[in-house]
Amino acid sequence: MRFAPCSRHGPDIVEGVRYAALLVMAGCGFTVPALGGAADDVAPPEGGVDPSCVLSCPLGCDPGGTRCLELVPSNGIDPAWVGEGTTAFAPIADTVIDTDAGTIVGITGFAFHAVPSVDCGGGAMIGIGVFGFAAITIPDGARVRVIGSRALALVAGGPIHLDGVLDASSGPECLDVPRCAGAGGFIGGNYDAFAPERGRGTGGGSPGYSNNGPGDESGGGGGGSCGAGGKGGDADATLYPGGAGGAGFQAASLVPLCGGSGGGAGGPASYASDPGARGGGGGGAVQLVSATAVAIGSTAATPSGISVAGAGGQGDKAATIDDGGGGGGAGGAILIEAPVVTIASATALVANGGGGAGGYNNGAIATDGMEASVAAAGTSLGGTGVRPGGNGGAGAMPAGQAAPGPIGDGGAGGGGGAGRIRINTRGGIGATIAGTLSPDLGTCSTQGAVTTR
Repeated sequence: MRFAPCSRHGPDIVEGVRYAALLVMAGCGFTVPALGGAADDVAPPEGGVDPSCVLSCPLGCDPGGTRCLELVPSNGIDPAWVGEGTTAFAPIADTVIDTDAGTIVGITGFAFHAVPSVDCGGGAMIGIGVFGFAAITIPDGARVRVIGSRALALVAGGPIHLDGVLDASSGPECLDVPRCAGAGGFIGGNYDAFAPERGRGTGGGSPGYSNNGPGDESGGGGGGSCGAGGKGGDADATLYPGGAGGAGFQAASLVPLCGGSGGGAGGPASYASDPGARGGGGGGAVQLVSATAVAIGSTAATPSGISVAGAGGQGDKAATIDDGGGGGGAGGAILIEAPVVTIASATALVANGGGGAGGYNNGAIATDGMEASVAAAGTSLGGTGVRPGGNGGAGAMPAGQAAPGPIGDGGAGGGGGAGRIRINTRGGIGATIAGTLSPDLGTCSTQGAVTTR
């Protein structure tokens, strides 16, 4: 997207955006006459520009007043990609974005780039799949599901308007529930009768203890992101400790862009037929970039927003064997960059951690931990059982809860920590937030200024 040089009357043309919209964006204080025709048929009015407005550049002018400033996205996304897309993304039904294949079901005509993988810490690598459009509208009732190992970036020279749901949570659409991670996140630890696994990622939760026999299985720790994961329940206070929760690691800037870490597997007994208790996968990572504006929210009754929630840990499903519960996966990352951002009421941006699974089966099924969603953005509760699982991090409490006990065979899983939300706007003051951010603004949700050049 290219702006004409700055002038008292603003640029003549901004590709794909009407002149009136630019004046609203710039906050200019005069009335714009009714406009008709295409954007490139419209000339700016003569005179009447409020001198206090920063001309009609969404991000202001360079110090010399010769040109409009250009947005520079975070995380290695080339500014030229923001204006590269020539078609609009406006799905009329649910669709799936694959960040590895660079495809969107039923959609063509976009520009795709892959940002190379970077180290999130400790050798845990994540890349980004960048999809470029002229403008983006996800309508009421539509769900755009994100899959793949890379994080997702949606970029547009024009506005991004999200009325439906963008879902990069760990999600149910995988072959190894609940270990699967959201796009750009890390998988949960796998059950193994002799070597239960740690959750993947920089803040992966540790597995529960097992001595390959009954009477000493403990719970897996929750994964960490911004908030640390909760400790798994002990089978014994000293001999058979629960898995440690993963540490928080995400930067407040969300540079690099990294999703949530996986929860640790529960400690298993030594029975080959036991299905075990896997750790929950971490939530994914999403970056929205617009040179114009981002608006999230719907007037319809259907929910709208973005979810990068972590999965709940898995409870033991065998009828007679007492495994520890799996730890919850950590919440992922949501990064929004635009001159102005509006998040309407009845809208939710959700990066909650998953609940830890309940523990101690002995004939009574221990349930999985919960996973949050845009429609149910509250705390992800731990699973039930003789030993309940820890709650996932959310709201004002971003750390995952340690399994509350009591101590004993078949300890429960710890809750996953909450992820991060970051909103960057012009000067750091261009955000209107009436909807729900979880975690809360001021904890693991923060605001900043976009970078310009």
